Amino acid sequence: MRTILRLTWQDRNQRGKEPAFGPLSLSAHKTCVYPAHAPHGRRLAHCMAFLVLGAVPLDVTAAEAGGVKVKFAEPAGSATVAVFALAKHNVRLDVNPNGEHEPLTLRIELPASGRNYWPAEDVQVVDATEQPVSARHNGTEWHNFTIRIPPRRTTYLVRVVARPDGSQRVFSEKERHAKDTVTDLSATVAKWYDGRRAALCIRFDDSDPTHLSKAIPALREYGFRATFMINPGMRDERYAPRHRSPYQEHRTEWEAVARRGDQEFANHTSHHRGAINDQDMEHEIGDAARVIWGLFPNRSKLLALNLGGGTWWETKKSLRHYLDQWPSFLVTGSLGMDDTYGNRVAAFRRHVERNLQPGLGWCKAHFHSIGKGRATSEKNFRAALDIAKEYESELWITGLADAYKYLTERRGTKLTLSSRGPARVQLTILCSSNAALYDQPLTIDATLPKSWGTGRVTITDSEKRPIEASLPRSSDNRLIRFHVQPIDAEYAIEHHSSN
Repeated sequence: MRTILRLTWQDRNQRGKEPAFGPLSLSAHKTCVYPAHAPHGRRLAHCMAFLVLGAVPLDVTAAEAGGVKVKFAEPAGSATVAVFALAKHNVRLDVNPNGEHEPLTLRIELPASGRNYWPAEDVQVVDATEQPVSARHNGTEWHNFTIRIPPRRTTYLVRVVARPDGSQRVFSEKERHAKDTVTDLSATVAKWYDGRRAALCIRFDDSDPTHLSKAIPALREYGFRATFMINPGMRDERYAPRHRSPYQEHRTEWEAVARRGDQEFANHTSHHRGAINDQDMEHEIGDAARVIWGLFPNRSKLLALNLGGGTWWETKKSLRHYLDQWPSFLVTGSLGMDDTYGNRVAAFRRHVERNLQPGLGWCKAHFHSIGKGRATSEKNFRAALDIAKEYESELWITGLADAYKYLTERRGTKLTLSSRGPARVQLTILCSSNAALYDQPLTIDATLPKSWGTGRVTITDSEKRPIEASLPRSSDNRLIRFHVQPIDAEYAIEHHSSN
């Protein structure tokens, strides 16, 4: 089968029409080479090549989700680029400068969603000799980046770097449920902690002083836990004032918050200024991580990471390298709550209600400064907290790392049940997550057999220590709920007759 690659002519007077020479037709394994500039009658302004993953007909003027987009980010004269799909998540770029003498800049955009999704944090660019190439990324759009290359005819590979062995095993949803056919007792890992329908994570960026004077007192008043993305780096006179650290000016107060332990701290990088090379990136991420680890010496080292809007990061390594070296996960998909976006309170309500629907469930929102003349007025901030309070019985309002840990642990958990007699069932939990990093308790919901009737039910671990259980609201007394550590373990669920 042949792949039809249709390029839309972007000439000012002929926009939307096909080039005079018509659509380009090529075999699926061949390359489409296009000029950055052509004579006036055949000019392709802003011409872009699309990688087609699979030999199926595609009109790229209507469907861009079929592959990776590559184009020159700056005028490139007669230079051309060609694109090959070597395998899933492996692209070859063939560059021909065609006599151009200045460095060339290529923009590469990876699919961020859909069936052709690329895990951008695992991507690295290498040249024809397998040497890493520096890529420049926006802190909040890692899937969209540029590479600056010399004007010579050569090839580059854009590919996902294989992760080391030992990655967590993921079980199917079916394996997170179990039923004992002898007693009819069943158990499941709750979707969210304590059986809540969704998680709500409220985040605050940039270590702004109003987080201490406005946000934290309000959160404590409402009984909420949130995440504070801090920039703990020292002042640096080489950078503009916006890159200085309000955290250092209020360090004693931040340390007091950490000692109290009711809020979560996360990595917003040391100075919120990006990085110009690998060494700089190591310091920006690693130095901030060390500060937070020092504030919470008895907590897991796994941290939420957000590289910051308006920052640029140049690195030859995949982002995964840094996420693994400084145990972190990248925070994405959050609702901005700055008043400048407009109607934020209504947007927050819609965001919460949408995530309470089946199939969704992780609601994230972020603030910057709070108060009069700041990013969010105190009135709107408290209105959002009121909405969260309204749905508190359905929401697990917690930190980003707490929620991420729970999701990861749940994906790596398998349950089995086996009868040990008519009134005793053994629950075996297999959990593949790294216990040193993933320490958020999991919630188990067990439905008791009708045959057990009235009486007392106990749950004990393998050391015969009792596990506290509760009866969820609106339960018919057959559902019991308890929390367990995310490790391999065995528990006994036993019925004690009232007779």
